[in-house]
Amino acid sequence: MRRPVTPSRVPRSAHGLVPKVLRYTGGSVVATVCSEVAFALLYGPLDLSPGWASVGGWLAGALPNYWLNRRWTWRRTDRPHVVREILPYVGIVAVTLVVATLATRAVDGALGGSDLSGTARTALVAGAFLGVYVVMFALRFVLLDRLFSRLATLDHRRRQDGDPTPTAERMALTDD
Repeated sequence: MRRPVTPSRVPRSAHGLVPKVLRYTGGSVVATVCSEVAFALLYGPLDLSPGWASVGGWLAGALPNYWLNRRWTWRRTDRPHVVREILPYVGIVAVTLVVATLATRAVDGALGGSDLSGTARTALVAGAFLGVYVVMFALRFVLLDRLFSRLATLDHRRRQDGDPTPTAERMALTDD
């Protein structure tokens, strides 16, 4: 018979992972709501194409997602470095934009000859947009966790070497 898992038997890494995933989930919910509302408004009432509505929805969620997750999930408070942090973040979340654009165009195209109402059509295409975000949720967490963990490791090494300047600030100083 297996012994129950007690806090002392849970690996140390799991103790920090659960709160991190919960914080990430909270930030992602806020960003997803921003994205979904923007997409639905741009695609429905404003009659933008699925591609442009996806871009607008992506932007509406990517900006709060970055700041919420950077600050809240991964506890980064230093100045972000464009090359080491912002560009990799954009690369990671841009995959979601590409997949969302393809999915919404496909659903919109499939509904092209149907006699659905505008509201039903908007709901179905917006559902495809939301579905992409749900599917990409775990992949993005893993990739963003690797990114921010790497930055934290660099900062830790820097502190051990006696450099009090955070990595992002030090890199920004040398870029000028």
